[in-house]
Amino acid sequence: MTIQVHVGKHVIGHVGLGDMLIKEMLDFKPEKKDLRDSLGYDLKDDLICFMQNDPTFYRKEYFPVVYKLSEYTKAGKSVAPHVFEKLVNKAYESYKEKFPVEGLETSLEKDMCEQICNEIHRFETDNIKQGRYDD
Repeated sequence: MTIQVHVGKHVIGHVGLGDMLIKEMLDFKPEKKDLRDSLGYDLKDDLICFMQNDPTFYRKEYFPVVYKLSEYTKAGKSVAPHVFEKLVNKAYESYKEKFPVEGLETSLEKDMCEQICNEIHRFETDNIKQGRYDD
């Protein structure tokens, strides 16, 4: 009978082997977790859907901003997407209150807010051009 002895070897990676550059250690940035993976859905799409479909939020918050955008656009004025920032942040607060999902940050990340503002701006500008908000 032969008995084999197995000795576990601890894997220490590049640093322990000495073939990692100091530059690589200093430039290391931990991977940012994808919010979609951790929540199980796309927060951006869900928040936009919430803003456009929650009756109270739409009537009190969303539509007045879009109406003002419509007025400015019809007057020939240019409106930047960042005008929706306050609306998007309010929507996020309302969303968190209505749907207390574990894993949501206390405030919306700036990058996510910009993406949502750009998408709403593009969507609503197209609606205005097609005459969907005409009297």
